Amino acid sequence: MTPQATSYQALYRSCMKEAASRGRTLMQKLVAQAIRAMPQSAVKVPDAIERNLLTEAARILMKHESALCEAYPQALLAEFAHAIAGANNARPAALSFDSLELMGDEQMQESVDVVRTQQAVAHAVEAELTELNALVCSLQGLKTVQADRNPLRPEVYVRSLRTVTMESPVPQAVRGRWMQYLGDAMGPELALVYQELSLMLRSNGVTAAGYTVVPTQETPAAAASPVSAAMQAGSLLNLTELRRLLSGELDPPVVDDFAAQFSREFETPGAKAPPAPDFSMTVPAAFEALQEMRQVDKVMQRLKQRKEAPAPQGLEGPDAVREMLRLSATTPGQALGLEVVALMVENIAADPRLLAPVQQAVRDLEPALLRLALHDPRFFSDKKHPARRLLEQMTQRSLAWPSVDMHGFATFFDPLQQAVEALLATRVAGAEPFEFALASLEEAWGHLQERDRWHREKAVRTLLHAEQRNLLAEKIGKQLRSRPDVQAASRELVGFVAGPWSQVIAQARLLDQTGAPDPAGYTGLLSDLLWTAQPRQAASNPARLARMIPPLLEKLRHGLASIDYPSAQTQRFFDHLIALHQQALAPARPAALSTGMSREDLEAQFIDSSDSDGPWLAPTEAQESGFMNTDMSAAPAKPLFQSTNAGFGETQPRPQAAQDALDEPRLPDSGLQPGTWVELFMDGRWVRYQLTWASPHGTLFMFTGSANATHSMTRRLLDKMLTAGSLRLISGQAVVDGALDAVAQKALRNSLDEKP
Repeated sequence: MTPQATSYQALYRSCMKEAASRGRTLMQKLVAQAIRAMPQSAVKVPDAIERNLLTEAARILMKHESALCEAYPQALLAEFAHAIAGANNARPAALSFDSLELMGDEQMQESVDVVRTQQAVAHAVEAELTELNALVCSLQGLKTVQADRNPLRPEVYVRSLRTVTMESPVPQAVRGRWMQYLGDAMGPELALVYQELSLMLRSNGVTAAGYTVVPTQETPAAAASPVSAAMQAGSLLNLTELRRLLSGELDPPVVDDFAAQFSREFETPGAKAPPAPDFSMTVPAAFEALQEMRQVDKVMQRLKQRKEAPAPQGLEGPDAVREMLRLSATTPGQALGLEVVALMVENIAADPRLLAPVQQAVRDLEPALLRLALHDPRFFSDKKHPARRLLEQMTQRSLAWPSVDMHGFATFFDPLQQAVEALLATRVAGAEPFEFALASLEEAWGHLQERDRWHREKAVRTLLHAEQRNLLAEKIGKQLRSRPDVQAASRELVGFVAGPWSQVIAQARLLDQTGAPDPAGYTGLLSDLLWTAQPRQAASNPARLARMIPPLLEKLRHGLASIDYPSAQTQRFFDHLIALHQQALAPARPAALSTGMSREDLEAQFIDSSDSDGPWLAPTEAQESGFMNTDMSAAPAKPLFQSTNAGFGETQPRPQAAQDALDEPRLPDSGLQPGTWVELFMDGRWVRYQLTWASPHGTLFMFTGSANATHSMTRRLLDKMLTAGSLRLISGQAVVDGALDAVAQKALRNSLDEKP
């Protein structure tokens, strides 16, 4: 690392600490402004309940000011530490498509408020953030500005604000008003913080990174079709409607009957309604239902306007089919379903991880998906729906090939293209055509899939057994180290007992079906082994030593063979042990310890597993699972503060842990899940693999490539490769899940204009 890089690294951490420490003063200013603003707003509010809420929220805020000022710097510190630790600043979306159905009104409103606050703060600090981005990116060793690499982004401050307010032990109504008024005050105050931090960095000689101007090019995926434009013009998509679509609340079948009954019961003064024995709704509940009906009326009105809009002219092919389906939507659920499908397809087809033929196949499939949305809305809420599984299979499998020219891609894509054509040709409504297409594809891919599955299952069984043996061996090794005769032995013997021989004992226990306390007698062997390996003691009874040596060596060989311990290392230990025996049998002529190794090398052969690079695998196990001992010196050069790739799991450091992370950056939990696609730098080139298995205790990982090549590695090696940049993430989230989450984010943005 160059002197400038070292200096920048220290300054980078110092900047993060300084920004976090300023969080206390920032929160003090925000609280002071909110305490003044809430009572002033209360005077102007006509609603008495809201007036009282604002006044009470201000009073409670004064009471909790000290706790908030104490918590906010720590929340900032945790966020900054997360970024420095290598998580690429990529956080899971606060709002996901699949979780929306389970969210309550308060949670949805909270999501809207947070995004609204982020937008307001970002607008207020735009000029100051431009300069700070350039300076921070320069500190990170970047030649050009990448704004999303700056841990001091406005959304980080807003996210930290949400953390401390929403975790406060006060009613939700109070927390919501705190978030609103503290957020309103944040923009100008954060702009001042950005100015001060930029001044600090410039005064320390930091020169700003440059901005690059990239010309905008419209791609086929980005260009909206006339039908898409027509749909978006009368968009029905917002959080409330999307949640109702997912929960099946849209298109209530008895709205008209209930509306008429409600009108007779409550809206006609003095009118005598006919008996309604099943109508037991309370007045407040009825008014709430009426409000929901009015919301339905609004949606129906928008649907009517959309259907009455003039159809785009000159449409043909898929666009004509899309327009026909759009006009055939007669209910809010159908109309919204079509809109969600159109947005989902746009997002998937624009995903840069997908190869061009796969992107086009997704676009081609859109009419069939639109037709499905009209008849089967379960597609949106059921992750196991055949159509959704088909989309997942075609997109996730395609990530195995970084190029269409690679071996195996044509075998994958040809049957996929045929399946898409069949789905477009069919006129059968519902999920059945997609289920048939998925089954046909799995059959077409089956012979390769079956072969791959057999190899993977064999490797998984091998790795699972290796992890179990290593965990048990570690426990056994610690127990053996506490024995007095082991503590009195030489370092070489202690290393052997706590290392390879603990593996032997663990293997015997795992394979034993009888429940014996010491299967094969490998633990009982230790007393004899340790006695014979101490020449001074063994020399006192040479006859006993001579009788013990042959069966002892035979049992040692048998035990080491049971774990397929390498013969070269076995022989080196035996040479060392035999030399000790010769010294005891002929003390007048001490034998040299002819092991062919130095003392340090010998000790390294039997070093305790807790100090090694992770679980030990026998040569046959390593061969069956493609176990990697990667030469890290062959890894590509990695820039200063290179991120560890998007999509890895989030960490929430405790205050001291966050401080430690700033003092000494380290990797967080990788968060890699089976199904994740990565690229490994091997033999001088990048090769794409999918994480197909992670051991239950997270000590071993197995990756499989498109050509059935399998590689496994320890957790420690995985972290080393992440740090060195020789392992990088391609897909942390499934393509379809990401596309649907983007739809939810679009609904969230559409909800910002609605009244809180």
